[in-house]
Amino acid sequence: MTKATILIPAHNEAAVIGRTLWFLSRGLNLAEYQVIVIVNGCSDATAARARAALPQAKVIDCKTAGKCHAMNLGYAAADKSAPVVCMDADLDVTAETVAALSVAVTVEGTDAACGRMDVDTTHASPAVRAFYQGWRSHPYFDRGKFGGLFALSAKAAAQVFPLPDVTADDEYIRRSFCDARIATVPGCTFVARSPTKLSSLVNIRRRSLRGTREITKLGLPSPERASRFRMLGRALVSPRDALPIAVFLAVVTWVRLVLLFETSQSPRWERDLTSRVVR
Repeated sequence: MTKATILIPAHNEAAVIGRTLWFLSRGLNLAEYQVIVIVNGCSDATAARARAALPQAKVIDCKTAGKCHAMNLGYAAADKSAPVVCMDADLDVTAETVAALSVAVTVEGTDAACGRMDVDTTHASPAVRAFYQGWRSHPYFDRGKFGGLFALSAKAAAQVFPLPDVTADDEYIRRSFCDARIATVPGCTFVARSPTKLSSLVNIRRRSLRGTREITKLGLPSPERASRFRMLGRALVSPRDALPIAVFLAVVTWVRLVLLFETSQSPRWERDLTSRVVR
């Protein structure tokens, strides 16, 4: 019996996919978990390295680039009776975390589950480190991080798939369910690596904000708008956090201003390559 299917879309992730699969597979009972890597639109050796790192995984090699398209292909090959765990190809995720998320979405009344994302800023510039220190103060993260890694019950997955062609697929899925039906799993953590440069950070924040606005236009509920004021309140209570929160808000404000002048010819999928380096 399949306990969960793990979907990993991967576009030009040859530098990190081996590390991701190695980290995931330690302690993972591959007789119980179905791992599907959807290699999409790659011009590198992502598929070969995925197969070498985890021969038990099903690797789907698709010529068309696009995360939502890749996720749909992966779900089409998944066991529909089991929960689905969606994860990005550049994360450190343990077998214990996957198991905890899978169990959480088998509880009646739970559509989705997420944990907490820790960001490794070891190789980042001081400005980027300050941004992520402030970022952690955002009230959104009081409920965990729904993005990068999350699980869906079998019923919830059938409800959201196939995904529309959107930029912010994680946000689309999150807003498809009532917050009360999304569980935050205590002790469930995973690690992402930050961009090393402020310019790269601005690029991925621009993509994120553009994607969020796109989802809002689809008519799905908007996130809480009072968050920035609550962050300012936290800065006043904890002066140590004031500078990082100021850096966070300054970057977010700058990104919003940049988007005001964006045209339809602007890039649609900014990507950080500085964190995709094996060290």
